[in-house]
Amino acid sequence: MSGGASGDVCLVTGATGFIGSHLARRLHAEGYRVRCLVRATSDTSPLNGLDLELVRGDLTDRGSLSAAATGARFVLHCGALVSDWARIDEIARSNVGGTRNLLEAAVAASAERFVHFSSTDVYGYPGAAGVQEDYRPSGFSNWYSQTKLAAEAEVRRAERASELEVVIVRPATVYGPGSSEVVGELARAIRARQMLLIDGGRALAGLTYVENVVDVAILALRGAAAAGQAFNVTDGLPVTWRRFLDDLAAGLGFPPPRLSLPYAVAYGAACALEHGYRLLRATTGLTTPPLLSRQAVHVLGRNQDFSTRKARELLGWGPRVGYAAGLEATLAWLRDDYLPHASRATA
Repeated sequence: MSGGASGDVCLVTGATGFIGSHLARRLHAEGYRVRCLVRATSDTSPLNGLDLELVRGDLTDRGSLSAAATGARFVLHCGALVSDWARIDEIARSNVGGTRNLLEAAVAASAERFVHFSSTDVYGYPGAAGVQEDYRPSGFSNWYSQTKLAAEAEVRRAERASELEVVIVRPATVYGPGSSEVVGELARAIRARQMLLIDGGRALAGLTYVENVVDVAILALRGAAAAGQAFNVTDGLPVTWRRFLDDLAAGLGFPPPRLSLPYAVAYGAACALEHGYRLLRATTGLTTPPLLSRQAVHVLGRNQDFSTRKARELLGWGPRVGYAAGLEATLAWLRDDYLPHASRATA
């Protein structure tokens, strides 16, 4: 596969989201022609100032995907419904059905390579050390993880049935400027003194700075050795949730969180809250998510420790942005952009 970027069209889904917007900016800087699939209701401000092609469409609308994929050499699939409280059919429609639809469009358009953004959640939160890409989970207890693994199965099915080259990228806990759904919510909870630690926050957070994830995607797009592979992505930091949350609190001038629950107690509470929430949602149309979910308990309470040997050996990758620089960039975004807007939204 040639490595030239000039004139190559990259279709990016989820480009208005956290990882997708960073990816679109990097592809643009690398000289690719970037086409972004955006919904009619999407906030495209994360892409402001870039000479990109915006195509209206939706992962659940096959017709819109066919038009978006036409002429694209590469497809980078960041779009997904990230939710730990939506119904299984809602999550599956986007994450599984949407991935299947996009793969069909990519094959029909004779795209060369499909880079699929998955998650280390597909391992089922084993809590083990150095989990490798061939790890097989024994079972799942939240729907999001199930749909991410099912989406990977769709990618492999398309790979077997066509000439499409595929690469699967599995980031752990991604942080950085723009992470409103993870870091932003953590910061809001810290500010409100509602942040809950699991087992004192001693589990490894599996932090991965967003630009380090994008580096893997760029290498996977170009590298011949990447075809057919899945890659874990984590910065390999010995940073626990307690340290990360303490560092966020200190950088923002808030007291550090100290409220903690044992894992088993937190998990039981999360199950009850999710069940009650879904009943209320079905009967009242409630949209505010529950305070605690099973997925949150898994992520905060189990070590997120994954091997990145494959990415290092096959791609020559290593985390380019260290923890100190990544944390400062994240804090600057929280102080200057996210929290001021969040305060106005909740005032």
